[in-house]
Amino acid sequence: MKLAVAIIHGIGNQQDAQDSEGQHRFAQHLINGLRRRLGPEASQIAFQSLYWASVLDRRELAYLEDLEREPVRWRWARRLVTLFLGDASGYRKVSQAYDTTYEQVHQCVRNGLNALRAQVGPDTPLVVLAHSLGGHIISNYIWDQQKLNLTPSCPKDPFLAMETLAGLVTFGCNIPLFTFAYDPVQPIRFPGHCLEESLVAAARWLNVYAPADLLGYPLRPVQGYDAVIQEDRPMAVGPWYKRHTPLSHLEYWEDRRFQDYIAHHLRELLRACPGAPRQAAQPGRPSTLGVQSSTA
Repeated sequence: MKLAVAIIHGIGNQQDAQDSEGQHRFAQHLINGLRRRLGPEASQIAFQSLYWASVLDRRELAYLEDLEREPVRWRWARRLVTLFLGDASGYRKVSQAYDTTYEQVHQCVRNGLNALRAQVGPDTPLVVLAHSLGGHIISNYIWDQQKLNLTPSCPKDPFLAMETLAGLVTFGCNIPLFTFAYDPVQPIRFPGHCLEESLVAAARWLNVYAPADLLGYPLRPVQGYDAVIQEDRPMAVGPWYKRHTPLSHLEYWEDRRFQDYIAHHLRELLRACPGAPRQAAQPGRPSTLGVQSSTA
């Protein structure tokens, strides 16, 4: 495999259902769509879903069950608020102890990355596709890992150390909402420092947000983030009756334009892999990725 792609979900109730490959349901439509678009090139990519919802879902659903006995109104809205905001408020570092929700979520991420590592070599370039709160989670995970990588030399397993990170696509991302408590704000180091020069030149952190998505934000306006993020791309997603509403937050996964956008980025990285025919890339320049921005 020339490339590894990890896909992490965001807020909300996610089913722990997997297909025959071990991919969780939330990622299946996106993986299948990317494979169709990539054609034979898809055989050079290993995919893996990163599932963490089980850490908080059980507690949230138990509370909602107890709430059935209380005289509250707007129960459907309370369910949405509990499942969505419950994830965001529950995922935080409340102590230095290891056995916290924060560390439990990160252990789920680590388990998924270990499963992906079993399919690829230690130097394989890694791309992470992160939806919603998943962008904040993977950013924290990478930040914590980078604190352990104290020297510029490559660790024994650069893949698991997140030092082969060559691509990060955040979509419906709400990282800005978690930065207001910090001054100054410092983003993660990107890309990883154990990549070939051709991959460093092709590496991109791309951020996609639907203009009507109330939980998806541009990231480059956040202090320091314009240095690591090549593009904030507005893109209306979903069917016509959802793309101009906040429901668009859940519509990225199956959207054809969004899948085209990611597939083009993966092709760029495949061509930058050692041994692959490629065109010279210009480091630091935003990628057009061959897809026109659309807010219609």
